[in-house]
Amino acid sequence: MAIEQKTFQPDAGGPLKGIRIVDLSRLVSGNTLTMVLADLGADVVKIEPPKGDSLRAWVKGGISTDWKSLGRNKKSLGLDLRQAEGIALLKRVIAKSDVLVENFRTGTLEKMGLAPETLLELNPRLVITRITGFGQTGPYAARPGFGTLVEGMCGMAEATGFADGPPILPPGPLADTCAGYCGAMSVLAAIREVEVNGGRGQIIDQPLFNPLFVALGAQAANYRVTGKLRVRNANQNLYRTKDGKYVSYTASMEPMPQRMLEAIGKGKYNNDPEYAGVRGRTNHGAEIRGWVQDYLGRLTQEEAVAFFEEKEISGAPIYDISQIMDDPHFQSFETVVEIPDEEMGHVPMFGFTNKLSATPHQFFRPAPSIGEHNAEVLEWIGIDAAEVERLQERKVVHTGAAVERSDFSYQ
Repeated sequence: MAIEQKTFQPDAGGPLKGIRIVDLSRLVSGNTLTMVLADLGADVVKIEPPKGDSLRAWVKGGISTDWKSLGRNKKSLGLDLRQAEGIALLKRVIAKSDVLVENFRTGTLEKMGLAPETLLELNPRLVITRITGFGQTGPYAARPGFGTLVEGMCGMAEATGFADGPPILPPGPLADTCAGYCGAMSVLAAIREVEVNGGRGQIIDQPLFNPLFVALGAQAANYRVTGKLRVRNANQNLYRTKDGKYVSYTASMEPMPQRMLEAIGKGKYNNDPEYAGVRGRTNHGAEIRGWVQDYLGRLTQEEAVAFFEEKEISGAPIYDISQIMDDPHFQSFETVVEIPDEEMGHVPMFGFTNKLSATPHQFFRPAPSIGEHNAEVLEWIGIDAAEVERLQERKVVHTGAAVERSDFSYQ
């Protein structure tokens, strides 16, 4: 099988068709939030300064791969918000929209004359989503809110790595991505409150910190119960195979550990009270993991996976991105898809996180160039083509300005 090549369907509908979203955010968190909603048919308009969304400057091999992925299905309005006329135009667009998303530093929206109270007077049905590192209130509200800082403070880095080594940060924008998906869920809840329950618009305070803290599980309760800090134990469930690759195996649910011991010739220990049960396996964890490593170390990764399947053991290979792209299962689920692209012919990117049977996600349009949809968006507020041209002459509205690019690596 090959990676599915998709086509764009600009006129297709989605379950969120008719929802207008103004995206003032930059980089990952807000763009993730609005991408999720755009994939479902919402009309998302990126408001971009002359150099465009900062995400455009994140490049690999000279290509803005992050922008192509997170900017898909959106429209772009190039608007200079340093000019009073630009702010006035933005207010007119917001007045005809359902949602506003921003991730400025706390207080920036107010300094722009766009305080939530002002916007809700302008549009009482507006849902305003504010993404920051630590929330709009509290002692840390004014701190910069980058994902790396949050990943360190929430316990993620401290829990990751080897016991005798330093904490390790995740290899990608995990905090931003989690906040984007959680924020999208809250936006849909707030829209329902307006449309179904007859409520007013409201403000969603979405910190980066909280979703990632939730993802770490019951660490607060565990600490209260045991009085102990979590010990880093990287690779506890990873095993090196004969070909230098790795597989993972989990014994978190019965009868997996019993099956594994039986399969590797250690079945007698399933009936040994000293080794049986969670307590026994915990007390002899290093010894048991050694047995498993000895056995799996004699197999290649492919052979180990076949062994897991034959014995119905919960194990899986440790993949790199090339293996994910080549795997027939992930190809069938369209985990990675090929999207038409002017620069690359087709650009591979992540597909959709799930499938809706009746109202599926769609690829409506590629990530836009800066200001590509100026005329279309400004038509919403009654501005004709001649006026758009005059606005562009005054540089209130702009298109296609050059973006300074250099190869970027997260962190």
